[in-house]
Amino acid sequence: MRLPASWSSIVLNKPTRSALWITLVALLSAIIAFVAVQTLAPLDNLEKKLADIRVAAMEVPKEPSDDIIVVALDEDTLAQFSYRSPIDRAFIADLIERIDSAGASAIVVDVLIDQASEESKDIQLFEVIRRSETPLYFSYTADPAFVTEDQLNYMRAFIPADKRVESRLLSDPFDSLVRRISTGGIFSDGELIYNDDYPPSFAAKIANSQGVPLLETPREISWRPVSAEGQEPFPVISANYVTYLPDELFEEKIVLIGAILSITDRHSTPLSIIDDGDRGFMPGVLIQAHAIDSLLSGTPEPKSSIGFTLLVVIAFTALGVLISQLRKGLVFNLSLSIAVLAGYWVLCIIGYGYGIGMWPILPPSLALLLSVWMMDIVIGRAERMQRQYIQSTFSRYVSPAVVDRIAEDPSAAAISGEKRDTTFLFTDVADFTTMSELLSPEDLSDVLNQYLDGACEIILRHGGTIDKFIGDAIMAIFNAPIEQPDHAAAAVQAALELDSYAEKYREECNNKGIPLGVTRIGLHAGPAVVGNFGSSQRMDFTALGDTVNTAARTEGINKYFGTRICCTQSVVDQAKDQAFRTIGHFALKGKSEYTTLYTPLPSTHNEEAEAEYQAAFSLLEQRDSSAPQRFSDLQGKYPTDPLIIYHSNRLQSGDISARIKMGSK
Repeated sequence: MRLPASWSSIVLNKPTRSALWITLVALLSAIIAFVAVQTLAPLDNLEKKLADIRVAAMEVPKEPSDDIIVVALDEDTLAQFSYRSPIDRAFIADLIERIDSAGASAIVVDVLIDQASEESKDIQLFEVIRRSETPLYFSYTADPAFVTEDQLNYMRAFIPADKRVESRLLSDPFDSLVRRISTGGIFSDGELIYNDDYPPSFAAKIANSQGVPLLETPREISWRPVSAEGQEPFPVISANYVTYLPDELFEEKIVLIGAILSITDRHSTPLSIIDDGDRGFMPGVLIQAHAIDSLLSGTPEPKSSIGFTLLVVIAFTALGVLISQLRKGLVFNLSLSIAVLAGYWVLCIIGYGYGIGMWPILPPSLALLLSVWMMDIVIGRAERMQRQYIQSTFSRYVSPAVVDRIAEDPSAAAISGEKRDTTFLFTDVADFTTMSELLSPEDLSDVLNQYLDGACEIILRHGGTIDKFIGDAIMAIFNAPIEQPDHAAAAVQAALELDSYAEKYREECNNKGIPLGVTRIGLHAGPAVVGNFGSSQRMDFTALGDTVNTAARTEGINKYFGTRICCTQSVVDQAKDQAFRTIGHFALKGKSEYTTLYTPLPSTHNEEAEAEYQAAFSLLEQRDSSAPQRFSDLQGKYPTDPLIIYHSNRLQSGDISARIKMGSK
């Protein structure tokens, strides 16, 4: 089907295509980065940890609260009673009466009254609760994880419904830190409701009594920092001294009464990042004080808003695209990106202490790295198109075997094919595009022509057919069109000789200042359809089938291991007299089954080193826990062996296995 002219101009216009690709990359990078941190628990928790560090270490000092005071039921308080639990009810009643008479704005008792004690003392507290003039509230929960049915019934009878506040704290399911303020209540049919057993939360109810609307959703606690002089955020007074203190201390204050003991009712907070004392492992009543203060003061939550996060993510995505446009190669781009991110992280952390607010760290970091990586893929596509252009320059390279067959039998030039077992050899020069941008067209032509001349001579001498060039890459077929009984062994020998030639030629170029990269070679044997394919005006002798695709992927996988030649089990099975080293068992991209990959050994290989490697690899196949140490030892002994380095580094993650799933070709 032919497109209308207007559509053709859009689709075929190169600048338009580039703009569309860049836009797509930017959108995908931004969306993936943002959604990943929002939905994946490990990433979300890491972002929270980065916020915790700033809250704990960089918060701007603030004077102690003038609105909240904490009366501590501490060890000195409990020492005067004959029993520790339940806390003496008459003592609590006296505290309430004393603070009530001082004119407090609200009194909250963070103690569960969930069981009977001495009858006379229970009656005293019961009556004080009902005649207090100051708004009075008690911690309460109907959660069966915390109270039994008998305890719940006792609380229902003892604490009036209008004086109940939900006492449970919200802990993060991932790391158990308390970061958020609960709404209290219960959700029914998607709606938040309150009833006698599910009242508003401790902080929400007390803040509401001071005129703040009840929470509709949980929010982050804005932890009040210590003052510049080191004063604690909230005054804390031992309950023993309340009787002797002046009314002015409690007048118009929210007074929280709760336990501040060494091991009871303590919870981990974000401040534990740098403080393993009372601030890091904080008493529940102090957490409630911070939560109430957050709502009363209106201090912004210590997190970045969704809108601002998206804005920063988009900015860093665009920055990644710009970095990629430098076309300096993936290593350079990633190095520059990491340097930029390091500066940004320092700005976010140090800047928080100077009042810039809580800027997102992980989402823009992922966005930048993703955009750089995805742009590298797009640029790689452009490189392949450039290679196709270079290929047309060398189209005169045709295998003599093909020419001979057509000369002997003109009917062989018909558009037909036949299925046969073949071995495919793929080569590719690393960082070819980078080199091509540094050389003049004339120099590039000379370097490439000389390289391909030598490579093709070796392949043809071993019976291979040059199928095609893809820029600097070569695709060669063994056992077609002329039958070759030992095609796999011949392909391996060609690969070894080609590797030796390519390394020597690379060294010569590098000595001249020409950054020619290593040549990677992939070998795979299997059935394929070979023949002449094309139109009556133009045709090519080539091969089709999954075997071709696997061979191409086998070449590309060399970059993961640092090897230069990689071949599959099917090649090893047919090259009986050749020595190979096992790389591992891998599932190539697009494949569900695992295949064993090998690298052929030259005749001059170190037999002692090979024996040690095979022994270590056997341990790896057996999932032996000593395999990581064995490879680590081998790395020390053979520090330049790429496969030993690869396995040693990979095993540090703890996955002791010879089976690896690959993510790209």
